[in-house]
Amino acid sequence: MSSCGASLLKSAFDRSSQTPAPMRAFSEEALSRYCTGGYHPVRIGDVFNGGRYKVLRKLGHGAYSTVWLACDLKTNQHVALKILTAESYGNGHDTFELDILRHIRTLDTSHPGVDHILSLLNEFGHRGPNGNHMCLVAKPMGPDMIKCRRLFPKARIPLPMVKKIAARLLLALDFLHDKCGIIHTDIKPQNILLETPLIDKMFEHARSEVFTSKLPSLAPPNDFYRPSEQLSSGEEDLATATDISVRLADFGTASWTDKHLTDWIQPQMLRAPEVILGVEWDSKVDIWNAGQNIPLSTTTTTAIWELAEGSLVFDGTWTSTAPYTAEAHLAQMEAVLGRMPKSLLARSKHRDLFFDHEDKLLSPTTFPPSPLERISQNPQLSAAEKTSFLDFIQSMVKLDPEERLSAGKLLDAQWLKSA
Repeated sequence: MSSCGASLLKSAFDRSSQTPAPMRAFSEEALSRYCTGGYHPVRIGDVFNGGRYKVLRKLGHGAYSTVWLACDLKTNQHVALKILTAESYGNGHDTFELDILRHIRTLDTSHPGVDHILSLLNEFGHRGPNGNHMCLVAKPMGPDMIKCRRLFPKARIPLPMVKKIAARLLLALDFLHDKCGIIHTDIKPQNILLETPLIDKMFEHARSEVFTSKLPSLAPPNDFYRPSEQLSSGEEDLATATDISVRLADFGTASWTDKHLTDWIQPQMLRAPEVILGVEWDSKVDIWNAGQNIPLSTTTTTAIWELAEGSLVFDGTWTSTAPYTAEAHLAQMEAVLGRMPKSLLARSKHRDLFFDHEDKLLSPTTFPPSPLERISQNPQLSAAEKTSFLDFIQSMVKLDPEERLSAGKLLDAQWLKSA
């Protein structure tokens, strides 16, 4: 790849080709969280770890971190630099993220799932005005699945691409669950990052000047606050790319199989029934999330469903303008997947908050029965393939987690045979 010119680079689906309005014309992490215990203020050109990593542009942000593209001045390679909030470690608020990433890095395994985990390259501490921050270094990646979906009509990723993403996500989960003893707990499109040979080539060979952000930040003294820019290669159209892969990222809320960080996990609309009901949970919560996030629809359901359908199955609201409630979420689950199993309710700590003595919801449901086959609207699915797709999804979103298939068994699903 030639190292000249920004034509090698696309700021994926962002505003880099536009002239942003001044001041707060963008929305990122909460500016108020730049305080003691919060985010570290980062400016383009800042250097970290004794001058080793030089910041080039902002890639993203989360509830407990900001992520930056940086140049490793020691190796002259580009890396993703994740800077955690000061409260993430120390004072009794530690997550398991660093220990989990260290554990993954030490495993000597030939399992193919290791290639679909965003692993740790380096780590170091940094002292800033808001406290001490743990900094994690990883491979830079292309856009997340939220950005990728926007390339396609009705946010439906083509089925061949969905199958590839689903298979690689399941390989990652099989590795995490069976080889590492790790539960991710936060599988969603934002944490599934795209990778292609041309994206890798771009990060490996393009000069750092090409990547340096030109987008304006806020005015001083808040000039550290700026928009994120996800990147892809200018040499390919991701909408037609065939040589794609993904990596699962962000272990900030991950748990060990035998030691949980917290019992209240997962994004609200992607929360598994056992979590809402206060049932002891295990790696099957990741299977529930993976199923809901498959990119097929536009309602709230599993990751794979969402990629294929362009929507989610469950949104946890009684009406389009109502706030999320656990009651509505459970009612939607029953409308789509049938009555909550007695075996699950018998293990529930919160059963009496939602169900009466006959195992009926206390809040009368307003949702008519809506099985998945009725909800699925993807015109790419032939009648035969729709059956195998729905069988695949239904094996991931069983209400009783003990009935969900493991990631390893899901890899043998008929629907993935052509992936």
